[in-house]
Amino acid sequence: MDRERQLRELGESIDHFKNLVGGLPEPLFLKPIHEWSPRDVVAHLIGWNRHTIEGCMQILQGEEPFYFGDAENDFSHVNAESIQRYSSASKNELIGQMTESCRELKAYLLSVDPMHWEMDHGVKYRNWVITISNTVDALRRDYDVHREQIEEWLSSSKSQR
Repeated sequence: MDRERQLRELGESIDHFKNLVGGLPEPLFLKPIHEWSPRDVVAHLIGWNRHTIEGCMQILQGEEPFYFGDAENDFSHVNAESIQRYSSASKNELIGQMTESCRELKAYLLSVDPMHWEMDHGVKYRNWVITISNTVDALRRDYDVHREQIEEWLSSSKSQR
């Protein structure tokens, strides 16, 4: 997949997620869905926007992204740190922080030479080659999965009324 298309798809996933969460009333924003509330998910994604920048910088240096040190724990320590760091209960404040972290991510990704985007500029992690391309795609999928989870939760909440 080419870089421009991938960045466009990431932007669309982010926009869909922000529109959904931005439309939630504050009480629903703070209400847990399974383990996390939408507030926690936003904090998690703010963290991953910034982790993606750092991880991509490490990939370009030929290093494994730092967060893979927590892969055995399903990134639970990395995620918990983000939820704690971005601790505001204000939906508007967190969406503002998300918007800013997305802007930083986009600016960084646009600064990366497109030639460094694919497989020949990746690092080996177990049986995979981790590249900027598949790192960006993983972030896009994370936005989509969390949006779908919140949509399902909202849909099931409405059907129980």
